[in-house]
Amino acid sequence: MRHGTRSEIRHLTYGVLLAASTALLAGGCRGKPADDPLNTTLAPFRELPVEQQEPALRRALADGSVPPAIVWYELGNLAYQASSAPDAPAPGANSPTGRNAPLDSALVYFQRATALDSLFVEPLVNAGLVWDDVAEGRDAIARNAVTSARECYQRAIRLRPDDEKARCNLGSLNFRRHQYAEAIEQFNAVLAVNPRSALAHYNLAIMFAESKMYREAIREWEAAAESDRDGDIGERSRQNIKVIQDLMKTEVPAGLQEPSHS
Repeated sequence: MRHGTRSEIRHLTYGVLLAASTALLAGGCRGKPADDPLNTTLAPFRELPVEQQEPALRRALADGSVPPAIVWYELGNLAYQASSAPDAPAPGANSPTGRNAPLDSALVYFQRATALDSLFVEPLVNAGLVWDDVAEGRDAIARNAVTSARECYQRAIRLRPDDEKARCNLGSLNFRRHQYAEAIEQFNAVLAVNPRSALAHYNLAIMFAESKMYREAIREWEAAAESDRDGDIGERSRQNIKVIQDLMKTEVPAGLQEPSHS
């Protein structure tokens, strides 16, 4: 995924949206400031029609007009987007992810970007997100992917301790592995730096909702919606509040009610 395009949102059985990882471009769901050097460099490519973006990036790679690490990073974002298509090509014989060819390409491109610039946090976080996706399966690759995702996020945090996306992704990964204390530690670390982090509040709300602490969940979603009024997480937070409020109003089925003692 790329900045401002799509979110990785998973679902609980009763319809509440579960946030795991947000927009693939690091920096949280709402976007970086307009003068961010990475976004400034990539803006001309992102303004092109989708079908023209990869050829333009490869020309930039060939003529050296953009640092190669940044080009490979953006090519990885494009490949990741393509990996979600229903007709995505099947993986090759030596597929590292075992899912589809574009996802394999995304992982390779992010790894190339990191190899070219070991201090470049964004492709490292995004490689973690690729592994995070693979970890949702039940095969041997999925089991190993959990470790790979965690290692990518932890390495990114060592390079940039206040990176919101790396910490929230790691927290979500821990939550889905039932490591709740570790998950809360990551979300609280984000909020200590940025109390208005919509992403951290959203993920805390998910934890409360799954624990049936609905009022606490609503409080966190309200904070997320306030911090991201016009964004994807703000919209989803408002939807989730309604779901939870409806759930709290639902009457207990007659067969489960306590018998009358009249």
